[in-house]
Amino acid sequence: MCELRFYRCSCGTRWTAHKKLSSCDSPEPAVRCPESLCMYVGSPRKPQKGECELCRKLREALESMDDDRGDGEGKGESTGGTS
Repeated sequence: MCELRFYRCSCGTRWTAHKKLSSCDSPEPAVRCPESLCMYVGSPRKPQKGECELCRKLREALESMDDDRGDGEGKGESTGGTS
């Protein structure tokens, strides 16, 4: 048996996530149970909050840019020079 959960991202994207339970016949993660053996969790009208793949990639890229910028500050820069 598998769980199907409804999610909504803050950007408006909606999706259904698939989770295999321990009672599943096939241990392989890529193999899906037939629809008759899937259990829906939650309401499609009130999905859980989540982060979609695109927003996750964007957030990670912005965080890595912020980390790169933070590492370079104060190294080799002169704040006041004498002429």
